[in-house]
Amino acid sequence: MAMVLDSFVTRCTASLEDFAGQEACGALGIGDDVRCLLATLRRVQAVVSHEERRGRVLSAKVDAWVAQVKDAMYETDDVLDVSMVEGGKMLAEGDSPPTPKARCSLMFSCFKPASAPKFHHEIGFTFREIDAKLREIEEEMPRLPAGSLHSESRRDWFSRGICSNFSDAIRPLAVGTQVQKSLDGLVPRMIREGKKKVDVLAIVGAVGIGKTMLAREIYNDERMTETFPIRVWVKMTKDLTDVDFLKKIIIGAGGGVNVGEIESKKELLGIVSSTLSKRFLIVLDDLDNPGIWDDLLKDPLGDGVARGRILITTRSEEVATGMKAMVHRVDKMDAENGWALLCRQSLPECSSEELASLKDVGIKIVERCDGHPLAIKMVAGVLRSRGKSKAEWEMVMRSDVWSMRPIIPELPQALYLSYVDLPSELKECFLHCSLYPEELPIQRFGLIRRWIAEGLVSDKDNKLLEDSAEEYYAELVSRNLLQLYAGNLDQCWITHDLLRSLARFLITDESILISGQQRLSTDPLSLSKPRHLTLCNMENRFDDPISVKQQMSLRSLMLFNSPNVRSIDNLVESASCLRVLDLSKTALGALPKSIGNLLHLRYLNLDETQVRDIPSSIGFLINLETLSLQNCQRLQRLPWTVRALLQLRCLSLTGTSLSHVPKGVGDLKNLNYLAGLIISHDNGGPEGCDLNDLQTLTELRHLHIENLDRATSGASALANKPFLKDLHLCEQAPLIEEQQSEQEQENQDDQKETEEEEKEVLDVTNSQFSREESIKASEKIWNELTPPQNIEKLVIKNYRGGKFPNWLTGPKLGISFPSLVYLDIDNCMSCTALPALGLLNQLQSLQISNADSVVTIGPEFLGAASSSSATASFPKLEILKLRNMKKLEEWSLAVEENQILLPCLKSLHIQFCPKLKALPEGLKNVSLRELHVEGAYSLTEIKDLPRISDDLQLKDNRALQRISSLPVLQSLTIDNCPKLKHVSGLDTLQHLRLAFPPSTETFYFDELIIFWSIAFPRWLELLIRKRDGLRHFELQCSLSLLRSCLDGGKNWSIVQQIPEVRITSTDGKRYIRYNKRRCIYETNAQSED
Repeated sequence: MAMVLDSFVTRCTASLEDFAGQEACGALGIGDDVRCLLATLRRVQAVVSHEERRGRVLSAKVDAWVAQVKDAMYETDDVLDVSMVEGGKMLAEGDSPPTPKARCSLMFSCFKPASAPKFHHEIGFTFREIDAKLREIEEEMPRLPAGSLHSESRRDWFSRGICSNFSDAIRPLAVGTQVQKSLDGLVPRMIREGKKKVDVLAIVGAVGIGKTMLAREIYNDERMTETFPIRVWVKMTKDLTDVDFLKKIIIGAGGGVNVGEIESKKELLGIVSSTLSKRFLIVLDDLDNPGIWDDLLKDPLGDGVARGRILITTRSEEVATGMKAMVHRVDKMDAENGWALLCRQSLPECSSEELASLKDVGIKIVERCDGHPLAIKMVAGVLRSRGKSKAEWEMVMRSDVWSMRPIIPELPQALYLSYVDLPSELKECFLHCSLYPEELPIQRFGLIRRWIAEGLVSDKDNKLLEDSAEEYYAELVSRNLLQLYAGNLDQCWITHDLLRSLARFLITDESILISGQQRLSTDPLSLSKPRHLTLCNMENRFDDPISVKQQMSLRSLMLFNSPNVRSIDNLVESASCLRVLDLSKTALGALPKSIGNLLHLRYLNLDETQVRDIPSSIGFLINLETLSLQNCQRLQRLPWTVRALLQLRCLSLTGTSLSHVPKGVGDLKNLNYLAGLIISHDNGGPEGCDLNDLQTLTELRHLHIENLDRATSGASALANKPFLKDLHLCEQAPLIEEQQSEQEQENQDDQKETEEEEKEVLDVTNSQFSREESIKASEKIWNELTPPQNIEKLVIKNYRGGKFPNWLTGPKLGISFPSLVYLDIDNCMSCTALPALGLLNQLQSLQISNADSVVTIGPEFLGAASSSSATASFPKLEILKLRNMKKLEEWSLAVEENQILLPCLKSLHIQFCPKLKALPEGLKNVSLRELHVEGAYSLTEIKDLPRISDDLQLKDNRALQRISSLPVLQSLTIDNCPKLKHVSGLDTLQHLRLAFPPSTETFYFDELIIFWSIAFPRWLELLIRKRDGLRHFELQCSLSLLRSCLDGGKNWSIVQQIPEVRITSTDGKRYIRYNKRRCIYETNAQSED
């Protein structure tokens, strides 16, 4: 049982105290009852806070009163919601819509009112009843020591620098010398050719000893990626069925087309065999069933054409034996390696002198972790929040938790310490993360809004709740309790199975997790008052997993990976206390009208469902904070009652079929996230909202406006938005009239009458006039919409004007937008010139797409030097992308003597600019890491880029003839550049990939040859033969050229000089794999069939 009461009781006390001072409390005549409960609650709060600060080890007796207090807090929270609603109604004296009778009967069923006065009496009775319960519980609680009435000041528990910058939270996995030694021994062992077609290696060790970390290092090792083109990682979980396991193998190996619909194990086994067509590596992490080899893997892998390796991690020697595996046992870390890991995880930027002062106590902490890397990592998360204070480190070392009896088997005390050290708010948030299915990453955006809906985020320092929740998220990542998924800030996992087990154990008395027909937590019927229900992998029809009585206690109901579920009406109707309801990605076609009965609901997620209509009863959800309807493609209407959702903080409507958003959005003054605001015809009309509705929304942080072309006014729509950071301005995409005309002409009858042709000419003239009027109207409204200075991200899409808005073209652009970091300009088809975006001093990412009227990008794009002192154009720009610019012919980067050009640019992408004749000469002074050029049909050469270092990718550049003078380039990819004849000056090239070369005729040094069908071009031979040249060569080519590279073939003498070679036929069926150093030569291209 989790002692996570402090923040819950504190929140309830604060809410009750606030309500006691409101007029609504007096209107109900329950002031005395509320004040009595408040006095009792303050005494309980003092005891709870004291016990939590002491970190009291829980016992059965403590569990009992903790559970009782928590139940009383849930009841208090519920009755407060009801009281504020009814008190507000009395004060409004009938101004608001009446409560439906059906809604009353369910919402207030616990009170069973016969009339309003009697009902209000019942509310007072409920407050008195809770007070009496708490007084009884007080007798069982420990006495508060004298002098402990005033709460102690708390230390700042946020890790240094984490709250404002997530980048510090992403630290590379620290690998000690012991792990590196194991790596150096195991990798050569696995890539060495053996007698068996499939060899199995088992990494065996205790829980938390570092098995997965070592397996991950092996999996990502460059030698493994070179040797095994197919690599699959499968996390073995208790609920993973044989069918799902085989699907994971197939999808991971790249053969997942339509495999999701197959449920036949026999059919899947056949696909596994055919999919693993090349050398493969399969990792089975945390395997506990040795029968998986004989039952599922032996036959398909034995019948397959390729050789491979299986790497398993397991706690059991028996599993390794059953898999007939070679065994590698993971040893505990020694003190020095443990200390090195602790330092890298806790204080990565600490000086050697500072580390030396902490080493003695650090070594003692490592010893307490008993050589377990996971335990060291968890303690490092705790120490990271304590900074460099030796006294703080000694407090961690002396913690009572080290001497506690493990609360679950095999749990290192360091893991429990990492939980105990959390403040109460973060404990609740961490435990909430265990409500999500183990196999799915947790989405950050939804997670923080669910925390808010459950009341887990404190309202402190006048901060926006969402900002505080972001800090909570960053802190949990910093403390290593949450791990970012593939480095993505927006997705995470609980770091380790043991941590998840700990969280599930601590929340097991109030949560139920069910996957399909398998229950993953305590028997649901054993919980009298479950608060959280998570359902995953559910079918279309399923029986109610818990009783109606249990449903009445639920505060959250979430469905995952259940795309066939069409209805859960019974659950919704009974779960009247829900705060969180997530039905996203289901087949739900309609919401029941009874949805309006969920008075307490704060979070409703219907993303990617089949919902066509939202019932008007949703207007009764007056506590709703998040309504997400993203990508509900069938949704065509929102009821006008959404304007009654006055507590709404997040409204997401992007990807729907709505024609407009109802008037009254401006009444939702708590909105801080508004995505997909659709302007209706005639700038609002009688039903739809217009830009003027935005004027009162002063709390907005994110705003996405669509169909701006319908607006006729709204000059001040973006004024008074001091917190707005993320702004999307979109018009409706114009029809491509030229394509329509061409289609009409193709279908035109040769016998058309002259009058019809004249009518077409008239229609075109009218259309042009209409287009000109549209352009003028667009320019007018956009000029009036001036974004606030604090904007950080700006997206402009489908702008119809002939020139960009004034606020984006002025000479003081850098002053107007001093914080702009990300800018995306898409489909501004009529603009002929780009603004002076080089003046944006903080801009880091710039993308310009579908600027069809831009012919030239000149020096004005950079911004002119404003003084005699040195200035930089795009001083912080790191990523620049130019896409689908059909008329772009010339791009100049000429600068003045006192200008510095693109000093931070790392990545440049040029895609589908068919008329661009040359890259700008100024690029030679830019230290690029990567350059991608695709679909530049007029580009003839790429030359003189002395500072591009990492990667050059060239694709579908039909006129490209020469590549030269790239002296520090490491990697080059050439894909379908049929006229390429000269490649030189690539002095440091290590990796070359030639993909999909065509079998067309081309001239090379005035000699007619069949390029790629007979021989390598001369430039390629020179590259390969160069001393200290290519290390890695990939080629996708015709079968005739591939066979010329076989041992004994015409090109074998060239190929055999390259350390690593992969050659594949264009259809992907034939291959050659060659590794010179490891003496590997494999091919299936010998036969002629």
